[in-house]
Amino acid sequence: MKLNGKYAFITGASSSIGRAIAVALAKEGAFTALTARNKTNLKKTLESVKKVGGKGTIIPADLSNSYSLSALIETITIETEQVDILVNVAGIWHGKEEVYAGKDFETFSRNVVLNTLNVGIVTPTLLIHAFIPKIPKFGKIINISGTFENGAKGWLPYFISKRAIEDVTVGLAEELKDKQIQVNAISPSDTATEAYAKYFPQYMDEAIDPKEIAKFTTYLCSEKANNITGEVFVLKKDKKPYKGYHR
Repeated sequence: MKLNGKYAFITGASSSIGRAIAVALAKEGAFTALTARNKTNLKKTLESVKKVGGKGTIIPADLSNSYSLSALIETITIETEQVDILVNVAGIWHGKEEVYAGKDFETFSRNVVLNTLNVGIVTPTLLIHAFIPKIPKFGKIINISGTFENGAKGWLPYFISKRAIEDVTVGLAEELKDKQIQVNAISPSDTATEAYAKYFPQYMDEAIDPKEIAKFTTYLCSEKANNITGEVFVLKKDKKPYKGYHR
């Protein structure tokens, strides 16, 4: 499953799922380019990458801001001729002291709605659009979605962004089939992240480990998955991944 010489660009890489994916890909030999808003936490991720013998770089950026996104794309365009792996992890479902769940839609601030949609669907779509010319045959695009067994009520902006990224995955896979670029999504159930432990400690026993998500991401980025595209895989604790595109 070695990824030696591959260039992997990962959003939301400052903690939790993004950090776990960065470390897992680096362990397999990929060079990891890491982006998120928090520079301090990005440095911690890079330290974890180096601990497993990996190499990488950090590119801090605010993915909710169009100017910051443009600068990020320009930096990557200059830095590398090829993006072998693009992993869109970043999403917004909480603030510093507030979880965006259990709220009536009209009570969300306009900024929260816009930022959630920008980070969750607009930015990954624009990153894909910018990097397709740099993605080679058998390149991989992985989008992180989320399961919503109880529907959209209470966190509609996040729900919209994650449902939309599944549609992008399926549609883009069809469009890129002739280029032999694989596009897939992973839809984790509740995940044992730091934020989840803070806001939903009562459910931590049911939450999946971010390392399990990273492990499956690494598989989808390997040669073993060269014939897999256009799929959305649901991951739950103690269960095998299964296909679950929400049409």
